[in-house]
Amino acid sequence: MQNSVKCLLYQLLRLVHLAQRVSKMCGTILYSQPSQSECLSNRRMKMKEQQSSKQQERNEKKKKKLAALANLIQLNDRDRLHEAEQKHRDTENEDEEDDGFITVCSKRKTRNRLTIIADSSGDAAATADAGEADHDEPEIKRSRHNSAGGDNTLADMPATLTQEQYRSLSTDLRRRKRELESVPGVHLRDMGRRALLEIPQEERTPIFLTDIQHLLMSALIGKKSPCAPDRWCCADKFQSLSHSVVLILDGLSLYHYMSNESRFEATNRIFDTKLEVVLPPHEEGRIIDTIAQIPLTSVQAQKLINEHGSLESAVELNKDPTLLVKAIFPIEKQSPSTKAEAPNLHPDDKFPRTKLLLSALQLVDEGYPIPLQGELHARFRSFKFTKKSYAPVTDRSPMYGVDCEMCRTITGENELTRISIVDEKYQTVYETLVRPTNKITDYLTQYSGITADIMQSVTKTLEDVQREVSELLPPDAILVGQSLNSDLNAMRMMHPYVIDTSVCFNISGVRKRKSKLKHLAQRFLQESIQQHEDGHDSIEDSLATLKLVKKKLANSIEFGDEILTQRKRIYDVIRAASGDGLQNNLLAHAAKRDKRTAIVTVGDLQPGLKEVIRKAEQAASKDSCKTVYVHQVASTKEAVRKVNEIALENALTIANLLVPEQDFLLESAQRTAAKLDSFIERVWNAMAHNGLLMVLMGGSTECQKGVAKFAIKRRNGIAKSPLITTVAAADS
Repeated sequence: MQNSVKCLLYQLLRLVHLAQRVSKMCGTILYSQPSQSECLSNRRMKMKEQQSSKQQERNEKKKKKLAALANLIQLNDRDRLHEAEQKHRDTENEDEEDDGFITVCSKRKTRNRLTIIADSSGDAAATADAGEADHDEPEIKRSRHNSAGGDNTLADMPATLTQEQYRSLSTDLRRRKRELESVPGVHLRDMGRRALLEIPQEERTPIFLTDIQHLLMSALIGKKSPCAPDRWCCADKFQSLSHSVVLILDGLSLYHYMSNESRFEATNRIFDTKLEVVLPPHEEGRIIDTIAQIPLTSVQAQKLINEHGSLESAVELNKDPTLLVKAIFPIEKQSPSTKAEAPNLHPDDKFPRTKLLLSALQLVDEGYPIPLQGELHARFRSFKFTKKSYAPVTDRSPMYGVDCEMCRTITGENELTRISIVDEKYQTVYETLVRPTNKITDYLTQYSGITADIMQSVTKTLEDVQREVSELLPPDAILVGQSLNSDLNAMRMMHPYVIDTSVCFNISGVRKRKSKLKHLAQRFLQESIQQHEDGHDSIEDSLATLKLVKKKLANSIEFGDEILTQRKRIYDVIRAASGDGLQNNLLAHAAKRDKRTAIVTVGDLQPGLKEVIRKAEQAASKDSCKTVYVHQVASTKEAVRKVNEIALENALTIANLLVPEQDFLLESAQRTAAKLDSFIERVWNAMAHNGLLMVLMGGSTECQKGVAKFAIKRRNGIAKSPLITTVAAADS
């Protein structure tokens, strides 16, 4: 019985224990889910609190950094103002005018520094006491000493900016950043570096007045200018220029400047870069007449587009390719009566053939031998002119097709072995084989058609060919050929009037990618040339080049030039679609706010300049505002005063300052140089921020070489001169 009772008790205990386990399991099942969700929610709350605290900490740090940056900017601004004021006081003590420059020295001056604003007056007082106790030590250095113990000065500094101040300061900093990113500049390329006056004269290659025109065109129009100065410099962010001023010192040459350079003190401070420039003959008229031939406003450009189909065509047809060539080659002066005559086209031509001539700039770029000083002079020293003197070229000057064949000699160069010349009637007027000076190592038969058997009995020398060609050609002859630079180099001769079919014909749409002569003949003449297995025929090639040019002259300047044709085609489509050419051409951005141009001259306007202004007035509509303003003054001093008065009102101001030759005689040269230097300084001081100032010394009758200087004004009068680099650099 006792055993049974024990068994029952044991069973009851097991049941109770089992019931407890079941109740625990049920409780876990019933209540585990709510406790887990509460856990998750608690975790999320903690994470949010941690994130919000971290975010708040980051925001506080950001505000402190921004406050420190703002104080740093204020320090820099105050330093610049302090230095400018100090400079002004120094110049006043010396009875001189403020030139707006900052003297940079290696030793920093003691200045009053702004301190970081603290929340409590006690901190501010402590900061002030520290400043008084250690007045000679800069505040920034003191802050570094205080943080040397390992404390984070930025973290310990309390926030001083409200949310509104933070937003305002952020906006101001973004504005400053945009201003720095849109700072205009000029960076010299290789051709620009070669023209620096720092380069020895025997190695220097000057730039041309055309290059100056292209820079002014970009300054006036911007990136859409059809005349970019990419050959010699890079115009960076020119759309940010506030205005441009050009001072032309007509009568001041490179020789005058170099002889009195020390007297141009302010000019040398403003302009770090000095470039030699080839100018047209001084008798041809003032430099301002030539510069003004570029379209000064969108109204003038629109008139040219309506006449010629595109602005590129207008530029080609309105340029004078021989203008600077006259200053390089021995060309006779044109009489005034000849200048006044109306253009007389050849009966077979629809536009002047002189417009296809290579300019001096193109002659250099294409590698033609020309008597230009510097590196080119040394290279072509032994070359001869095709004539001792040349007559001015006209639209009726005869054309001659020229082609040469060469063989390679022991010198490693190609020397002349055959030359052919044909006239406009397609008759061969000169054809001969030539024995090279050096021994032939490669006849290049597959190209030249020359073999050893052909050259066996040849006795004519290069000197004989040079003499006979000089006797054959008239003084105003125009030579026509495909890449004629190689032919003239083989002939070792120089000629001023050249039409190159590889330049005036382009079927690739890329200006630097040239087409072969046989492809041009096949496409435009429907003729197959250079098909002989024995090599090229120089007579056949010279005939093909002459036929190509005559066909182009019988059509238009766009004929055979895919680049000009595309421009005209696009313009025609836009004009037909909208009926509003002015708002849709490449100057549409300037048409909405037509840019004003001012011309200041001493004395009366030259006839060429009057004609440019007259055409601009005719092109302008009746309800449009006047865009070209002319100011005629009596003296150079008045001209400078007028420029300072109107420069900020115009996008481009051109001033022509006359410098009489007698002013640079020995007894008065230094006084005149100092006077001109003060004029340039006055104009510079009146320039606005981001204004472009160019000084062009326009040569004299004795020396046609000029000097070009240009700089962009920065804040506090600091000049930004062109950088000698091909990579755009950020402004500091």
